[in-house]
Amino acid sequence: MSFRILDDIVHTVGTIHRHCLVIARQDPDLGRQLRRAINSVGLNAGEGLSARAGNRTVRLESAMASGREVILGLRIAGAAGYLDDERVARSVDSVDRIVAILYKLAYRPR
Repeated sequence: MSFRILDDIVHTVGTIHRHCLVIARQDPDLGRQLRRAINSVGLNAGEGLSARAGNRTVRLESAMASGREVILGLRIAGAAGYLDDERVARSVDSVDRIVAILYKLAYRPR
């Protein structure tokens, strides 16, 4: 499962980066913030999935927190009219699913 989630994250990072190009035309700060946050999801998840014990949980928690930041950023972009509702909903669902899987991986019994 770990490798599949990394593939899903990379795909989602690409999608969010493309959204950021659209968002940045209207709100450069929000575009940059979203790009940093989605990159953090991927980088912390990658590090966490290869770490042991406490470091694993800390990195996965950081990835989850960044994922929640991305979700809210997408919702803000939608509310501001930078992205259409369907695009926001699909991307939010994708990031939310990643956060849920990371949660399971961080807190599953060993």
